[in-house]
Amino acid sequence: MKKTILVLTIIAALMLSLAGCGKAPAAESRTPAGEPQVTAAARDPAEADGQAAQSGTDEPAADTGRKNGERFETVIILEGMEETVRYEHVRNDTIGFEMDYDYESFVRHSESGREVFLSIWDDPKAPENYLEVTASAEDADAVAASVSERLSQEYELLKESRELDRAGRCIRIEASELKGTGRMADQLQAVYIIPAPDGCRVAAAHFSIESAEGFGRRFAYMLNTFSAISGGEEKRISDEQALAAIKRYCYLNNPDLEGMEKAGEYPVYWDVSSSDEQEIVILFRSYTGAQIRYHIDPVSGEAYVTEFVPGITAEEERTDESLNIWEYIRTISE
Repeated sequence: MKKTILVLTIIAALMLSLAGCGKAPAAESRTPAGEPQVTAAARDPAEADGQAAQSGTDEPAADTGRKNGERFETVIILEGMEETVRYEHVRNDTIGFEMDYDYESFVRHSESGREVFLSIWDDPKAPENYLEVTASAEDADAVAASVSERLSQEYELLKESRELDRAGRCIRIEASELKGTGRMADQLQAVYIIPAPDGCRVAAAHFSIESAEGFGRRFAYMLNTFSAISGGEEKRISDEQALAAIKRYCYLNNPDLEGMEKAGEYPVYWDVSSSDEQEIVILFRSYTGAQIRYHIDPVSGEAYVTEFVPGITAEEERTDESLNIWEYIRTISE
């Protein structure tokens, strides 16, 4: 009798197992025909990184073939829950990149030398959550060193190699902890430096600590669709960009300078001294009376510095100071 019961139990178990194999997976059974499917862009970015690391390849995925302005739906994971989002494909031939962005959550601003994707809920004059994309003629390692040097003045940094679905391997620098305090900052940054045939692309995600699981992850999904392309035209620095970048450079080197300028106690000013195809010269009149000129290559961004002090030096003299203007053009909005 016991043997008969045991045999019947085994047969029943086998029948249940076979019946289960005939069912569609739970995810498929919930998806009606025609509903958007989860694409590579919609996978959890952390999961995608793990898969890329296991594959051992640095080759980016194939181009999606989407056209500029094309819109579609996909699914992302936020706080463990699936969310359907509506993306628009962006192609910028001047900066040299393609990407999909959530057009219901962000507003796209195209400016000279950069693209900004700003939260629709933010004040455009004082944004907290935005993604900024720029290009650099320098290689990724050089730009990563420059970004690290700048951010390390305020943050403890986490630098790592990251695999993006379409762009392949890049450098990611996370700035979240205030330097020397052990406390998280109110405003966080995640900077992706992505190699390109003509240098690199820099995608800097800015978001508040409260929205790290929201905007932070949305940016990560968007950047997983990023791919670098060759720019359609030679990138040149305009007179306006050069002037703004040198002011930014001076402010960073002397935090008291902006206050002096606003107070008007000393004659401090910047001006485009001269400009042609080969060189842009920006004059900075210091509060000390010194006339400092920045001689800039408008393509490479490389600049050297000369100084003339009326009544003290006989002529303009070159100093040991040098810099690359592209780096400061990228930080003007920060």
